[in-house]
Amino acid sequence: MKAKFISTEGEYLVAIIEVNGKKLHVMDEFSTEALSSGETVYLEIVPGLYYEKEEWESMFTGNPEAKKELEHQSSWRYRAYGIVTSIKPVMVDVGLFEIEAPIESNDEALVGESVAFTIERLDASPANKSTQATPKSGAPGF
Repeated sequence: MKAKFISTEGEYLVAIIEVNGKKLHVMDEFSTEALSSGETVYLEIVPGLYYEKEEWESMFTGNPEAKKELEHQSSWRYRAYGIVTSIKPVMVDVGLFEIEAPIESNDEALVGESVAFTIERLDASPANKSTQATPKSGAPGF
């Protein structure tokens, strides 16, 4: 995914990037070389850790408005709101992109359901720009 590098506290610490106009705080697994603020980077953005005590019921009742967004809570922690797009694995459209949810199911009826869950750590690592899609909205990036 194409992103704009803003800043970093250092490798494996908090970095701030911008994807489609939205700033994200992520675990920095990509800035092993010197980057300048505003520089374009190509990243894979995935949940590194989920909140392990999240209950099934809270995930499926936590998004009654069917929002699609990542709500920043602190550091690299987010509350993810989205719509299930597929199973095996369960993928969720959170607006900017799709991410894997901490849900295991073979039930096709989940597709289209709204969900919410907590991501304890959002990770960003290098990606090959030739194989990466642009952000979900299809906009050029920034």
